[in-house]
Amino acid sequence: MHRKYREPINKKYLIISLVAVLIFATVLSIFTFKTSIQTTDKAPTPEYKAIRKSLDHKFNQNGKVVTIKEDHNINDDTSKHPHTVIVVRLTDKQTQKYLKTSFEAVQNNQATDDQKDYIRALQNIVANQAKKLDNNYDVIQFVYKDGKSFIPVASSQKNRNLIKLVSTK
Repeated sequence: MHRKYREPINKKYLIISLVAVLIFATVLSIFTFKTSIQTTDKAPTPEYKAIRKSLDHKFNQNGKVVTIKEDHNINDDTSKHPHTVIVVRLTDKQTQKYLKTSFEAVQNNQATDDQKDYIRALQNIVANQAKKLDNNYDVIQFVYKDGKSFIPVASSQKNRNLIKLVSTK
């Protein structure tokens, strides 16, 4: 009674098979790393290039007077939802002095008609550009620097003004 024994595995085929499996595994891992899937749970944030360009055109007619910055996914008391804030920051020192004087005079009910008109013009520009926003959560603000803090002069969303417009009568 002879049992059939399995023939020994040819070492040549074994080595070729192992090398092929290693090459296949290496190639597969390289392509897997290059094609990783990027998923986000956040809603897409809109880019407001046209609005920023329009604001830049309106405020920087006589040189560089303001800088415009767009911040995404802001959580503050303006809205319960994360939103985008476009900040128009006054950088010209001379204009900052006049704006500070005018805005404080308006706040104290001591403003001249010219000062009221100046503040109202800034607020109207911001309010009109805010109407172009994609949703009612995003905000456009016009601020100037006073010491270490920034004072908002105009702040608007698509359907409302967050800072009351100055009445010019």
